[in-house]
This record gives sequence, C-alpha cells and structure tokens, in this order.
Amino acid sequence: MTTALPTGRGYAVALAEDGQPTPTLYLYDVIGVDLFGGIAARQVVDDLAALGPVEALDVRVNSPGGDVFEGIAVYNALRRLPARVTVHIDGIAASIASLIAMAGDETLIAENAMVMVHRPWTALMGDATELRRQAGTLDKAWSAMLATYARRTGRRPATFEQRVAQSGGEWWMTAEEAVSERFADAVQKPEKEAQVFGLHRFKRVPAKLAAAAADADPPERPTAPRVAEIEAPRVAAVPEVLPLATRRRIVEALDLAT
Repeated sequence: MTTALPTGRGYAVALAEDGQPTPTLYLYDVIGVDLFGGIAARQVVDDLAALGPVEALDVRVNSPGGDVFEGIAVYNALRRLPARVTVHIDGIAASIASLIAMAGDETLIAENAMVMVHRPWTALMGDATELRRQAGTLDKAWSAMLATYARRTGRRPATFEQRVAQSGGEWWMTAEEAVSERFADAVQKPEKEAQVFGLHRFKRVPAKLAAAAADADPPERPTAPRVAEIEAPRVAAVPEVLPLATRRRIVEALDLAT
C-alpha cells in the first residue's frame, strides 16, 4: 500500500481508483488542530459526506492521539456511515486514536503496530473551583471512552480501569495483545510507510517502539502534554516562516525548559 501523503504524515482522503477499489481515509496525524496542524473532526465529517454513497471505506490510523472530543466526533462520524468500515492500525493508535480505531466493523492491526489506552489529560490554570470543575470534566470524558471500549470489546469498563492502573497509567498493547484484548480483530502485514511519531508526550513507551520512532521524534525525555486533550485552545493560523519540523522542535525545547 502506498499512502496518499507525500511525507507519510498528515490527513488525506484517497478516492477509489484502479488498484484501490475502496476509498481510503488517512488519519496520520494528531487528532484536533493546533498551531502545527492536525486533523479537524469537522473536516473529516465534511469529507465523508462528500464521498457520497459508498459500500465500503478503509480507514488507516497512525496517530499518537490528541483532543478527546474531536476524536469522539471522528469516531461517531465513522459509526454513522452506512458503508462497511475497515480500520487498519498501521503504526500506532494511542490515546484518543485508540478509540477511533474502535469505529471499524473490522479492525486490523499491523504486526509491528501498537495500541495505547490511558486516562485523558489536560493542561490548565485557575483556582480550586476551576480545577475541581476540570477534574470532573476529565472523569466524564474517561467514562465516555470506557463505554466505547466496553461496547467494542464486550468487557466491563472496570476491566480497562484496572489494566491502565496496573500499567502505571499507560496501557500499551502489541498487535497480538490488541487482538487478545479485542481491540482488534486480526493481525496483518506491517505497513512500511507508517513511521510512528509524537511519543515524547508519553512516559512509558516500550523501548522497541521508542527506537522505531527515533527518526521521527527528537531524542528527548518524555514530558507531560502541553496541548490539552480536553478543551484544547484554538489559535489562528500564522504565516509559515520556519519549516514545520523546526517549529515543533522549538516548542518541545521550550517545554523541557519549563
């Protein structure tokens, strides 16, 4: 399979054509839009509507996650489709991207790909009342995610709570484990173009996966996310004066300094 993305990262919809009889949605970026790009749920919804009536849709996922509510909106858009949806986890489906992967009528995972589940995070400031309010929002978002995982797998939400807690807050699954835990239906051949990225935000990345992402991420210690997954701030686009990779490294360096 050759992706419709020149750099192997981003968002695209490839229409059905010779050699590719099924339209394909590529989610190869952060979920939700910030200063550095990402995938907007509104764009996904509009593009799915523009496809018109189709019998089947392939969705290829390689994402470290992002905004919880944007991800839930993408999940719901895929579930609403009358077409048969097949999700392919090509590299990583972490955080809210793991929930999007649950939208498939069938979910396939590459033998060298991984899935990661954790409680949602946010970054905020305010008084005690505001912090308690945001904590309640995080709990409700987690409950919504657990309900979706439970519906897909047929297991109790408490099971996932326990798995995440026992894993130190980040539950990483290999392809075989994802199938065993019912997050995927079968393992398929690896996708060479699906290089993982964005792992610096996580604290318990398996060593093998971290090594595979070395060329995509700067070699830095894991840090807490600086962009909230809940109620993430939205900023206006600015003219591009530096390459995207350079801007990402500047922000990550500033994060480490704080």
